[in-house]
Amino acid sequence: AVLCLADAEGDLLLQLAAALAVGSRAVWPATHRGLRDTLPDAARDRVALATDWTRDAVRFDAVLHHGDPASRLALAGKLSQRAGPIVGLVCLAPGDMRIPLERLLVERSISITPAAAGGNASLMTIG
Repeated sequence: AVLCLADAEGDLLLQLAAALAVGSRAVWPATHRGLRDTLPDAARDRVALATDWTRDAVRFDAVLHHGDPASRLALAGKLSQRAGPIVGLVCLAPGDMRIPLERLLVERSISITPAAAGGNASLMTIG
């Protein structure tokens, strides 16, 4: 999930497009309910509204922010106070359309090693 924060509706819609492009969903502050309600059903279903995104119960993996430097600093402070994993913060100037999509992806890696089977690789094929 990507937390989308912007004052301008155009920036918020751009953030939504970026989240959808990477197969994610967006989390918007509830103050943008009216804009969400104007979206096509398929897009609207991918936007969750949060009354207070600073609550630890609101889950997201990355944050997109269009705003000025002062609001960026305040946002970074709020994010640092949240419990749980550290989330990536992408800060953009209002109107900037160059969202780095790779920053919205969550990488997971799985390692399979025969050492887990006591060094006997043939044990890995049983099953």
